[in-house]
Amino acid sequence: MNRLSRSYGLALLAAAFLAAAPLAAEVTALTGATVHPVSGPDIPNGVVVFDGDRIVAVGAASAVSIPAGAKVISIPGQHVYPGFVDPTSDLGLIEIGSVRGPNDTRETGNDNANIRAEVAFNADSLLIGPAVAGGVTYAHVVPGGGIFNGSSAVMRLHGWNWTDMTLRAPIGMHLTYPRLKRPDSPWFRQSEEEFAKQKEKALKSLQDILDAARAYKTAREAGLQKKAPAIEVDPRYEDLIPVLDGKEPLFIHAFEKTQIESALDWAKREKLTRLVLVAGPDAQYVARRLAQEKVPVILDGVLDLPARRWEPYDAVYAAAGVLHRAGVTVAIADGGDASNARNLPFHAAMAAAFGLPKEVALRSVTLTPAEILGVADRIGSLDPGKEASLFVSDGDPLEIVTHIERVWIAGQEIDLTKERQRELYERYRGRPQPAAPQPAAPKPGAARPR
Repeated sequence: MNRLSRSYGLALLAAAFLAAAPLAAEVTALTGATVHPVSGPDIPNGVVVFDGDRIVAVGAASAVSIPAGAKVISIPGQHVYPGFVDPTSDLGLIEIGSVRGPNDTRETGNDNANIRAEVAFNADSLLIGPAVAGGVTYAHVVPGGGIFNGSSAVMRLHGWNWTDMTLRAPIGMHLTYPRLKRPDSPWFRQSEEEFAKQKEKALKSLQDILDAARAYKTAREAGLQKKAPAIEVDPRYEDLIPVLDGKEPLFIHAFEKTQIESALDWAKREKLTRLVLVAGPDAQYVARRLAQEKVPVILDGVLDLPARRWEPYDAVYAAAGVLHRAGVTVAIADGGDASNARNLPFHAAMAAAFGLPKEVALRSVTLTPAEILGVADRIGSLDPGKEASLFVSDGDPLEIVTHIERVWIAGQEIDLTKERQRELYERYRGRPQPAAPQPAAPKPGAARPR
């Protein structure tokens, strides 16, 4: 190799090294706004300082020293909140419900415990942008299908791919508990006898899966201890072992009162101690028991109609308040509809309008879901050391008239003008308008109007 070639090669190597080297993290300070940490009282004329993807200081302007060289963003009259955390969602797993290809929410078979939500997550989903524009910065993405649905993941809603966007996984195992009551609907075509057989079969399948997982765990441990021949690894049972050992929570999806009570009884018999209930408004009818057994609840949707004719019109709206007054820890979800994840704060707002204290409602879509999901050390509030995921608004984000002006996720500001729905709005707002109608010319001989 001659000297010129060697010099050229060294130059290319140096250029590649510089390109790969990370840029120095930018220090940003938001000043002049009212800061709402959620973990503590509001801070008028507050300051939030973040260095790269981490918050380094939060407090009053008189108490926080802004580092030299920081990028200072003055936002007087505005409000700073932590990003919302959607506690149960199929965001990133579904794009168009009527098209099977991009729909990863309905796996076949009863035992799908080996399914991992983060691996199926579509980082390029067009539904992520509207959610972020609505202040949602993290989503607990949950797989579906079968009895054991698989493990979930908390995904940050910005990044290159699913590995980059995974905040923590697995979060826990998900179980759809069999329905015990025939739906009272003219659209439900099964007879009482057919439904009874289906229910019995589903309950037996559930028990068979758990019994097989326990037998697998015993045989596996015996093989590892050389007390018996080694057995072939089965990923379905392998992923149920942390639940049996109490190392991961079991999220039980049950929506009717009898279904919830049966699920709690079953979990008690099976000595499954780490439970989270994902339920609808019927959870309020079991509130005292949930509080006594310290089972947190993810209330899946508040903007809905009562399920029964005898229930008052506000039965769904008031459920969160009933659970809270009974001492149950409650996080509020958006009904599981990825296309409407942006409406998450309005579910909390409706609960606040019907009995849930306002500060608890805000917490129910920020810090409380982070605590239930085991990620409160990283997200959910504005505290030093947590990820710099927050938004700036011109008012209370639980009010539908409020505008979210700016959003940061893990320290990176999101360009809200590139969000697909906003692009469509801007496009059609400037659409060509029809010409104004001209008054018709009077007919010859017609009297002129006075």
